[in-house]
Amino acid sequence: MKITERIHIDRPPEEVWAVVSDPTTHTAWRPALVEFRQVSQGPLEVGSRIHEKIRWRGREIEIDDVVTALDPPRRLGIRGGWKPADFELDFLLTPESGGTLASFDWSFFPKTFMMRLATPLLGRTLRGATKDELAGLKSYVENNSR
Repeated sequence: MKITERIHIDRPPEEVWAVVSDPTTHTAWRPALVEFRQVSQGPLEVGSRIHEKIRWRGREIEIDDVVTALDPPRRLGIRGGWKPADFELDFLLTPESGGTLASFDWSFFPKTFMMRLATPLLGRTLRGATKDELAGLKSYVENNSR
């Protein structure tokens, strides 16, 4: 399943990038996120490892991620997964009308039989969660930067 959502943020890409590329901000703007921390040493770069915990449908899911693309201030790519599914995502930031068009493009790859059965039913829920994250990003950047 592939999900693509976009939102316009009234700040330049550099300000949006400062938030997207800083793991310490993610719990402030991603509603379902309990924890998001870099577990590898050094600055964020391709190959950096991130651990996240998401509260979803009353459960906590722990996911291990790796940064697959880093092109400031345009693109952050992450690949991750847990036992029933993997995902790949791209945050893409494009200058637009004095601000930024923020795109969240991600693919979901079910690995278990039960997750393959459930994936078509989860589409609307995952799209809604993606829209909520982008709305959170917009609010956070527009209210906390300058």
